[in-house]
Order: sequence, then structure tokens, then C-alpha cells
Amino acid sequence: MRGLANRITIARGALAIVLWGIVHTIDLRGDVPGDPFWTVAFVVFVVAAGTDGLDGYIARKRREVSVFGRIADPFVDKLLILGSMIFLLGLPHMTWALPPWTVAVVFARELLVTELRGAVEASGGDFSAGASGKAKMVAQCCAIGAALLHGAGVAFVRCPLAHFSFVDGPEAVRPEWCLSRLVSVAAAVITAASGIDYTVRAWRVLKARPDRA
Repeated sequence: MRGLANRITIARGALAIVLWGIVHTIDLRGDVPGDPFWTVAFVVFVVAAGTDGLDGYIARKRREVSVFGRIADPFVDKLLILGSMIFLLGLPHMTWALPPWTVAVVFARELLVTELRGAVEASGGDFSAGASGKAKMVAQCCAIGAALLHGAGVAFVRCPLAHFSFVDGPEAVRPEWCLSRLVSVAAAVITAASGIDYTVRAWRVLKARPDRA
């Protein structure tokens, strides 16, 4: 594939698949908190996520903007985010750091925006990424990164921020909130807000083109 930008996009997709393999290996090894493979997974994710935006910048800077890049870039982003969340949810103890409902919110938003983008672009409108889309990507990356650090046993993301218990007794007290869980919930809220923002944008564009909607 020609162009540095496209090569970076493809490399990010390859790293996403490598990350899936590492997380699956952790599962096969017994999902032990503190397993060194968690640190490897975190490093791979940081490198992959760090290229987000870089390919687009290079494409504009070097005038390498292409149809392939416009399609591949968001697709690879979804591979990295949604794929990583799916593999992480397959690990028993990870649902505390990455609640399933937060992942459901991410999936719902991505499906909705994909449909909206198709409708708007089919009507001849512009539906390029906005500030809320970039913010939700950063938030989702933070959530996955925090979950990986949680698995690695990093204390500051695992320590309880609050406790909750239905009954008395030390056996019933458990951490209700830790930093990794808090980051995941915040990412879900930001993702939902981004979905609302994109829905409003799409509605305005389609309303202005009733003959093409």
C-alpha cells in the first residue's frame, strides 16, 4: 500500500491483532493478576493508540489523503477499541474494571454513528469527525489502558476509592469503585454524549436536504 499514512494505519491494525493475541494468551495462562503479559499488552496498546491521528496528520501534510485512508482509518480504530474490549471482557476478573454495560454503550454509539455517517454522506453532506468524536476516542483509550494496568496489578488503578456493603462484617465489604472502573464509566458517559452530538449533527444535515434524505 502506497503512502506513509496508509502504512501507519495498517500497522495500527496489525498491532490491534497482536494485542488480541496477547490478551488471549493471558486468558490461556489463567488470567492471573500481575501476569507480565499484561505489561506487554499495555505497551502494545499505547504504541497502537499513539498512532491514532498521526496517519491523518501525515496524510494531510504530505497530501496523501485517499479513499482507502478514509475507510481504513475509522475501521482500524474500531478494531483497536471494540476488539480490545471484547477480548478483555472474556477475562473473569476484568468485568470489575471494565463493566459490560460500558462496553455496550461504546458498541451502541459506534453502530449508531456508522449508520448516521452512511445516511449523511449518501445525501451529499459532510460528516467528518468532530471534537466530541476525538474526545470519546481519547476517553475509550484511557479506559482500555486503565483496564490493562488493572490487570497488571498497578496499585493506583486498583485501590478502592469507596466501599459499599449490604450487611455488616469484613467479609461483606468490597471495593465498589476503583480508578479503572471510574475511568471506564467516564468513558461511557463521554461516548454517549458524543453519540448524541453526532445524532444532532446528522439530523440537521438531513433536515437541510429533505429531497436527498
